[in-house]
Amino acid sequence: MSEELNSAWQTVRLARESERSNPRMLHSQNRRNHDEVSYEEILHRVDEGISHLRNLTRTLREASYASGDWDERFREGWVEIARDVGVAIADPEGSVAEELERLTKLSTEMSDAESLPNIEWPVYGSLIHSLRHIVIIVDDVASAQEARDTSKQG
Repeated sequence: MSEELNSAWQTVRLARESERSNPRMLHSQNRRNHDEVSYEEILHRVDEGISHLRNLTRTLREASYASGDWDERFREGWVEIARDVGVAIADPEGSVAEELERLTKLSTEMSDAESLPNIEWPVYGSLIHSLRHIVIIVDDVASAQEARDTSKQG
């Protein structure tokens, strides 16, 4: 992921450099609208998403070494949501918007559960939090891309 992100950054930098040195763009009204979301902003959000994914992966790895069983309700609920987020991300027409609501519902259900061991909450909370950030970032990036596509058509 990091290599692909670095490649995207190089492409954007090259495009910006070419844009700046293009004499036709100096006097043209085709200059970028500064209200548009820039590719740089999108790449910063993607980088942030990768950081949250790394944190989520690290949490899962470290939690797998911890003693004790996971609560079945949490494990099944979280895995189902994580799978659905992955499917939605992989689908160019997919949407992750409803997954935020599902994460909130899971969090509420787990916090209301009487039998949930308090010792597991930091792990469960971290997993919910990281996945929530990934969902928000994916939604933001998809929305920014849709806005860019719409502005090009108009």
